Amino acid sequence: MIVIPFLYFTFMTLFWWKKHQGIDVCVYMSGLYAISSFFSIVIVSADLLGEGGVLFDDSDLELGVFPTLLFCTFLTLCILPFSMIYNKKIKRITATNGSILMGISLILIAVGLINLYVVADSTMEILSGDLNTIRTDHYNGIVSPAQIKAESLPAICRYLYVLNYATILALPLLFYYLMQKKTNWILCTLLLISSLSSPIAAFQTADRNEFVFYGMMFIFCFILFYKQLTRKIRRLIYIGGSIFCSIFLVYIFAVSIARFEERDQGASGSIIQYAGQGYLNFCYFWENANFEFIAPEREFPMIAHTVFKIDSDDYRRGVRSGQQGFFISVFPTFIGEIMLDLSPIGMVSWVIYYSLICFILLKTSEREEYDLEEIIMIFTLAALPTFGIFYYRYFYFSHSLITITAALIYLSSRFKISFLK
Repeated sequence: MIVIPFLYFTFMTLFWWKKHQGIDVCVYMSGLYAISSFFSIVIVSADLLGEGGVLFDDSDLELGVFPTLLFCTFLTLCILPFSMIYNKKIKRITATNGSILMGISLILIAVGLINLYVVADSTMEILSGDLNTIRTDHYNGIVSPAQIKAESLPAICRYLYVLNYATILALPLLFYYLMQKKTNWILCTLLLISSLSSPIAAFQTADRNEFVFYGMMFIFCFILFYKQLTRKIRRLIYIGGSIFCSIFLVYIFAVSIARFEERDQGASGSIIQYAGQGYLNFCYFWENANFEFIAPEREFPMIAHTVFKIDSDDYRRGVRSGQQGFFISVFPTFIGEIMLDLSPIGMVSWVIYYSLICFILLKTSEREEYDLEEIIMIFTLAALPTFGIFYYRYFYFSHSLITITAALIYLSSRFKISFLK
C-alpha cells in the first residue's frame, strides 16, 4: 500500500505533462505529491518511523486501502481546477486596476522595509549562535529580539507590520512588473525584498517552513509567468534563483544539523521525515483520531480570532493533542489537518467547496488572457495544495490576512473600484 500514492501521483504528473506538453502548474503540484510520497516509502524502508514527526512506529504501521483512496482522490480534486491553466496558451496578463495594484505594491514594500528594520540588529547574532537553542526557545514561548523591537514601533508601523505574512503577495506582483517591456528595476528590487519578508523574519526562530514555502511559491509563479518573460529575465531568474536556492539549502541543512544531528535519524533522516510524513500521518489520523472533537479555528482563523477569541497557538494545539491522545502538530498534508479539525465529512465538504470556487474563478480551460487580480487570487488559492504536502497554510489570524488582501484585490477588479486617478 505504501507505493500506491507514489505510483498514482507519478502517473498523474506524467499524464498532465503530456496533455499540457510541458511543465504547468498542475504538473508541478502533482509532482510535489509524487516526491513527498516517494519519501514516505523511504521512511518506511529506512526504518525512520516513530520520530521526527512521523506518528506511526514499527509496531502499529497501518496503511489502509480506504484512507489511501481518500488521500489520492481528494488531493486530485484540489489540483484538478488548476489543470485548466495552460501557461503556453496565455497571451496576455493585464492589470484591470493598475492604480490599486501599485498602491498595494507600495504598502507591501513599506511592510518589507519595516521588517528589515525590525530584524536588522539581531539576525547575524542569531545565525552565528546555536540554532537548536533558538528553536527550542521559540517552542517554549520566549519572545525573539525582533518581536520585542516590533512592539516599540510607532502605532502606524505596528499596524502595517501585521501584514508581514501578506508580503508573499509581492511575488506575483514582482513577476508582473518583470514581464513589462520597460522594467522598473527599483520597484522590482523592492518587491523582491518585500516578498522575502517572511523568510527573513524566520531567521529569528530558526524556522525552515517559511523558506520552503517561499521557494515553492516562487517556482509556481515562474511556471505561471514563464511564457510572458523575456529570455533576458528568465536568465536573470535562473542565475538569481540558483544563488538564493543555495543560500536557502545551506540554511535548511544548518538548522537540520543543529536540531537533529544528535538524534538517531541524524540531519539527513530528519529532512526525509520532513518531506515524506504527509501520507503516513494522514493514514495515522484516519486510524486514530477522535473526530467528535471539532475544532475549526485553523480553517476559519479570522472568525475564530475575532468572534470566539480562539487561535491555533501552541497552547490550543497542546490541549487538542491531549484530547486526541497524540501530538497533532505534525505534517499530515493540508487535507489531513482539515479531516482532523472538521471530521471526514467536513473534509469532503471543504474540498468540494474549494474545488468549486477554483473552477468558478478560472471560468474556462485554456484561457488566453488573465487579469493580474485573478492571478493573485489563483496564487493565493493554489498555495493550499502546493504547500499542502506539509500542512494547511492559512491556519492563523495573520495568515488569513493573505486571503483577505487577495480577495479585496480581486473584488476591486470585478467592481471596477479605483482610488487613484
